[in-house]
Amino acid sequence: MTLSGPVFIVGVLMAVAGILQVLRRWTGLMAWASVAVTGAVGALIALVPLDQTFTLGPLSVAPGEPFVLLGRVVVIDAVDRLPLMFICFTALGLFIVAWRLLPHSNFYPAGLAIVALLAGALMVQQVVYAALLVEMAVILGIFPLHEPVIGPDGSRYGGQARGGLQYMTYATLALPGLMITQLLLEQFAIFPSDLGLLQSATILLGLSFAMLLGAVPFQSWLSTVATDGSPPVVTFLFTVTLGTVWFLLLAYLEAYSWLSDQAAFSSLFTVVGLLMMVVGGVLAASQRKLGRIVGYATLVDNGAMFVALGTHQTAGLALTAVMLAARPFSLALMTLGLDGMRRLGQGDDHVDRLVGAAWTAPWRTLAFMVGGVAMAGFPLSLGFSARWGLYRLLTQTNLFQAILALGGSAGVMMGLVSTMRVLLAANRGQVPAKQSTEDPIVLVLIIALIGATLVLGVFPQLVSQLALQMAQEFTFFAQ
Repeated sequence: MTLSGPVFIVGVLMAVAGILQVLRRWTGLMAWASVAVTGAVGALIALVPLDQTFTLGPLSVAPGEPFVLLGRVVVIDAVDRLPLMFICFTALGLFIVAWRLLPHSNFYPAGLAIVALLAGALMVQQVVYAALLVEMAVILGIFPLHEPVIGPDGSRYGGQARGGLQYMTYATLALPGLMITQLLLEQFAIFPSDLGLLQSATILLGLSFAMLLGAVPFQSWLSTVATDGSPPVVTFLFTVTLGTVWFLLLAYLEAYSWLSDQAAFSSLFTVVGLLMMVVGGVLAASQRKLGRIVGYATLVDNGAMFVALGTHQTAGLALTAVMLAARPFSLALMTLGLDGMRRLGQGDDHVDRLVGAAWTAPWRTLAFMVGGVAMAGFPLSLGFSARWGLYRLLTQTNLFQAILALGGSAGVMMGLVSTMRVLLAANRGQVPAKQSTEDPIVLVLIIALIGATLVLGVFPQLVSQLALQMAQEFTFFAQ
């Protein structure tokens, strides 16, 4: 029996997710089974040529063979390989991080199912069905996002569903816009002289992806999700799910290249991106909650990606890919730190509840700060290499835009510095004065992530070459 690559990938992920749903009593088994299956799928995509067939017992798998269902084509194209590897290996790393933070959680089976849906979104040829699969993944992600977290004393906190419901609302509102956009673009292909169709499609496309990515003025869900949600699941959403949305945007631009050929394309993306960076920086600088800093740092990072695409250069597209690759490391560190701070504050991450917390939980504090510096795009981190490349591209055409972009990143740093002053202050009884005993495995994860962040910051070419390779697969910026 021969299976196409898409059927095998989605089928394996969904099958293991179903099995893990009944094994929630054993956290380690769920976590490492999730790591194993995502690692195996990622390795399959990375190592097996698309034009070859391999055998697994009675099954033969043809990775490059398309699967057709009711006229809808699902296939792994060459340009899909790196995005698929990104979501699989990022999910793998986050399952390891969550292993010590989320006991008996629904995150592991739900996470595998979400990866399956997002992989299907990347492989389906019709973009509108990709958007529908992303919507299904968002809905499924709400359940682990708002699971109550068990504190060190057995208390439970969290469970507020505002963030997930708010994001689901925006994702649902974005779906009709993407459907109508595809219809308008197909009409424009038939009637290329009707520029009104193209303009309407551009507006709808921009509004839809603005909602999905939290662009201003739709950014409120980012901070609400980061404040209300479970930190590991928030990181999963901001890296795996939003990463897929970015790749879908690129797929739209590749499928309808005349969108990026419009004179207003660069200006629109640049203005939107700079607005996101400036607003995110200002809001981050004034925050008193650690979770909101995570949300607004992500807003600034998303804005930097919009600005990079607005350069209308392959180099800008490569910088976008580097920023996507850097985000899992920085957000995973912030996740570990934020989780520890919330446990100290009994579910509250307001800095007034965490005065002197750096002396009680030094490693968690270090993780949050190093991750935050990396998210802000400051040395030494892979994010710094990407932001520095972006500033150099901007200065070639407009120095003021480069200054605005740098100011947005500086705003995140201001928020981190303000927070650090409180965490390092003399303990006033808000948190236990005695240094807490850290889980040794969590300590190892923190050290490993800090080491990886520093290594990639010193040797960014380890990622930049892959990013440039992926960027060159897309042709809509070809000169």
